[in-house]
Amino acid sequence: MKWRIGALILALLAVSPLAVMYFNTAKLDGTVKLPGLNAPVAVNRDNRGVPLILAKNQLDLAQTLGYLHAQDRFFQMDLLRRLSAGELAALVGDKALDHDRDIRRHRFRARAEAAISAMAPQDRALLVAYSNGVNKGLADLLTKPFEYWLLRQAPRQWRPEDSLLVIDSMYLDLQGNAAKREWSLAAISQRLDDQQKAFWFPFGGRFDAALDSTFPQPAPLPKTGWPDMQAPPASPAPEQAPGSNGWAVAGRFTNDGAAMLASDMHLSLRVPNIWYRMAARIGDNMEVGLTLPGTPALVVGSNGHIAWGFTNSYGDFSDLVVVSDAGNNQYQTSAGPKAFTDHPETIQSSSGHSETLVVKDTQWGPLMGTLPDGRPYAQLWTAQQPGGVNINLMKLVDCPDVSCALALAPTMGIPTQNMMVADTRGNVAWTLAGPIPERLGYSGLEPVDLSQAGVSWQDRLPASAYPRRINPPSGRIWSANQRMLGGAELSRIGDGGYVLGERAGRIRDLLKSQNLWDEKGFFAMQYDNKVPVYDFWAKLLANELSQMPPSPDFVKARRLVDEWDGTAASGSQAFVMIHDFRQAMLGLVFAPFYNLDKTLPGFDAASIDNQWEYPLRQLLSQQPPAMLPKGYESWQGLLSEQTARQVTRTAEAGWPTWGSVHQSHIRHPLSAALPNWLARYLDAPVSPQSGDSYAVHVTGTAFGASERLVVTPGREDRGILVMPGGQSGNPFSPYYLSGHQDWQDGNPEPLMPQEARWQLTLTP
Repeated sequence: MKWRIGALILALLAVSPLAVMYFNTAKLDGTVKLPGLNAPVAVNRDNRGVPLILAKNQLDLAQTLGYLHAQDRFFQMDLLRRLSAGELAALVGDKALDHDRDIRRHRFRARAEAAISAMAPQDRALLVAYSNGVNKGLADLLTKPFEYWLLRQAPRQWRPEDSLLVIDSMYLDLQGNAAKREWSLAAISQRLDDQQKAFWFPFGGRFDAALDSTFPQPAPLPKTGWPDMQAPPASPAPEQAPGSNGWAVAGRFTNDGAAMLASDMHLSLRVPNIWYRMAARIGDNMEVGLTLPGTPALVVGSNGHIAWGFTNSYGDFSDLVVVSDAGNNQYQTSAGPKAFTDHPETIQSSSGHSETLVVKDTQWGPLMGTLPDGRPYAQLWTAQQPGGVNINLMKLVDCPDVSCALALAPTMGIPTQNMMVADTRGNVAWTLAGPIPERLGYSGLEPVDLSQAGVSWQDRLPASAYPRRINPPSGRIWSANQRMLGGAELSRIGDGGYVLGERAGRIRDLLKSQNLWDEKGFFAMQYDNKVPVYDFWAKLLANELSQMPPSPDFVKARRLVDEWDGTAASGSQAFVMIHDFRQAMLGLVFAPFYNLDKTLPGFDAASIDNQWEYPLRQLLSQQPPAMLPKGYESWQGLLSEQTARQVTRTAEAGWPTWGSVHQSHIRHPLSAALPNWLARYLDAPVSPQSGDSYAVHVTGTAFGASERLVVTPGREDRGILVMPGGQSGNPFSPYYLSGHQDWQDGNPEPLMPQEARWQLTLTP
């Protein structure tokens, strides 16, 4: 009887999702037949699961990488292609229908199919080889990945165009807010005069850290006072989440004479991580770094001659185009009326629901809605243009020096990025990689009517017009999502919402603080927790506290602020008060903007608040009576009240440390739908965080460095690479979270794979 009960338990276990996870880990050793290979390929994994791939040619490498990606990360890849294709509801149900309706208007799948057809044969062959490897890797799993059991769905085969859809998903992640930002600015332009707009929405200021050392002049206080907008009750401002850092120093600042590069791209964080580590050798050629599951490209890394990294550029690569109806299903163009193109898009849900959305397309892009003044508009976006997506990034692995990389950058079909490059000859360089539109006759700052004479958009600037810097006099290059240049070069790039330059300035100052750097020094910089932007707020808070009654809480608060060391350290009690005091002041002063969405659906203050530190400081420093928020008799009364409230909130919370309120919650996409006892096996451990959005060590609840790389090309054996999560997407794999704690704690891991623990051979 007992054996029958045991057999029943085993049988139930065998069909449960837990058993699926346990038995469905990637194949690590042995021999596997992979039809289509030209020669055998060796895959040697170390004790972190990081592979070293030994292949004879690029096609075999692409097919092998596809196999590994599918074995370890297929569900993640599937989500990425579905995200941009607008096909999520077919997998997860009706809750994704609104997303799919919105995204289908861009028709990314149709565009990807067209791009594959127009692609050069050698590029198409790489995507076909990668796709074949993906499908073989998926088929070689004992059963479908566990997520499909939970969703009661079956995985679909991978197609070559799906890799382009993965790149489209990166466009949505990095530039998908562009239309909302431009729409919100258009709404503001209707409500503010020029003087008010210049003050409330400055282009930059003294924190700017451009490579050419340009600074915009601060705008004066508007004579017209407060904008005439309803101001509902204030609440603390939402946290900002921009990130990504990159920097490089020339060879004269290293012991080897080769230049050195650091890269930490910041994104929303999930388990598994978006990147997959890899090293490969094809004959004498080597490449090492991070790949994006779903594509065969080495996104960031080194080839032994150059090392490269990216940060989001926040240039302006999208326009809202006014569409004038010409009747008879036509719209007006500079050449006369033209018929709309209607594209039926069928959206299906796993619930069985099906609907057809008719996308009305113009020569500029799809109709997206109406502007704040009621006029219809289309979105013109580099992501939707021919050549906006391609795999030219893969050619970086063949570049011998920075000049080659700079020449390649204008041809890349990726969301336009700041690209930093360092080479073995000691050179450093910066440029923009990806499409930059050429606007003629207009700036791109306002919605444009391209049916009018004298205005036009070209899909890409000539390569000779791309901004670039090679070996600047300082020998240092830095990027942290700030404005990189001014003047005519900036006008070509545009302003897509550059972040406050304080973080970039901190990186610049650290780089200039010494003349000899090694990899460990660069890695330590990536965890720098200094937050100089808060010095103003600490001084202001300390001054207000000095005027408060000597109660125990005020005395303790004053002592903590006076002793603050200027960092966002996890153990700091002072930083909690200083940080929250600033957020409360932002929310109070900018309440009319933050709450405008309540009367103007579609408005998004968070998309346009990136430079509000400047007008806020100006108001608090000059305290103009005409600009005092409603409900207060004086600026001093406002500051005193907010200071008292902050101390009360902090004391009632038990004087928390920053790490107790600022914690990482990095989750699997499906864990929120599971019981807590099961979800915790899918999620990364909750951890106290140091850092802040204004520190070099940018951190957030589920946002932060998706990788931290430091490398001197030609000295990859000394390189460092850490990332959240691990190589595998299966919680029962030993590599599900391997390396995560080192990323959290700042312990360097070697860039190169170490001694092989597993050896897998793929044969034709």
